[in-house]
Amino acid sequence: MPGISRVHGGVEEGFLLSGYSQTFLKITGTDIGTADTGGDGSAITEGNFQKSIRAIQTIATTSWIGPRANNGFVVLVDAPTAQPTGPAYNTDDTPTVAERVKAVLDAATGVTTTVVVPGMLAANVS
Repeated sequence: MPGISRVHGGVEEGFLLSGYSQTFLKITGTDIGTADTGGDGSAITEGNFQKSIRAIQTIATTSWIGPRANNGFVVLVDAPTAQPTGPAYNTDDTPTVAERVKAVLDAATGVTTTVVVPGMLAANVS
């Protein structure tokens, strides 16, 4: 069964199959998807993409991680696993998965993000 690859502690795009209902999330924000820097004998500085994926995984199981771009990426999460843990996410009693993810991303990266469930994914992913 394919899994999510890790290279030097970083994340790569890939699939992890599961039985829960799935929700695609398109995440955008200035420099939200920046890559790690350094290496080749120098210290590696973690980029926002790595911070973002780790933050998402604190509240939901990721099933798929799309290709990284500096200003956005798409992930697939198991919707029922999304938990309202971490920073205050909303004053609603029933926050959405997108609201929960936005809260942890903003806190982990310092970037003001937009997290949406695309209506027609192919038209919204660039």
